[in-house]
Amino acid sequence: MENYEDMLPNENNFTLDTDLEWRKKRLGKVTGSTFGTFVKKDKKGGYTLSTSKACQSAIYKIAWEIILKDGNLSNGIERSNIYGKALSHGNDNESLAIEKYTETTGKKVVCPQDFVEYDSFIGGTPDGFIDDDGLIEVKCPYNGANHLESMITKKIYNPHYIYQVQGYLWITNRQWCDFVTYDPHLQPDLQLNVIRIERDEEIINGIKSVLKTVHEKVFQVVAKLV
Repeated sequence: MENYEDMLPNENNFTLDTDLEWRKKRLGKVTGSTFGTFVKKDKKGGYTLSTSKACQSAIYKIAWEIILKDGNLSNGIERSNIYGKALSHGNDNESLAIEKYTETTGKKVVCPQDFVEYDSFIGGTPDGFIDDDGLIEVKCPYNGANHLESMITKKIYNPHYIYQVQGYLWITNRQWCDFVTYDPHLQPDLQLNVIRIERDEEIINGIKSVLKTVHEKVFQVVAKLV
């Protein structure tokens, strides 16, 4: 894969995917937001495929999306995403968080919101790009306790997001990510929390290994039906 910075839009050619185009690109792929659904640490400190119900369901969902491409895509794609209060809260406040981050750090964030295809099976949509080698990943937790926990511990409060961040660093070939949590309802000096996460090749190699297994399992399902 070529470096993602070579594909970033500049001010003269910047265009956004429409929501429909973006969802079509994601169909039948493992995306950054689901890396943590598949990957877990084993007892020996390595990485393995999760045995959770959520992992099994995600495998079937990707298989369904692959099969959907040859079916009634225009109607079926509307069922590919599920929304709720927590997700809506995050989406509604993400741009405010990035604005606050820019004001606080002085760093410019480029937010193409385009889907990055690592290959035909893996991709994702990072929240933003910083300088030549950085990313930003923003979380606006509906549960405010998560924001405070992350602020106090200076750690990512949900292990799933560790794999999301490292996965994005992998597919974009970048070196660090500022993991941001944001709560607009707190007093101004407590609204923003920034944690610098460095690229971790051990975790990235673990993600790669697990996703090979996911690929095999998805296409085993597909092969039974088509």
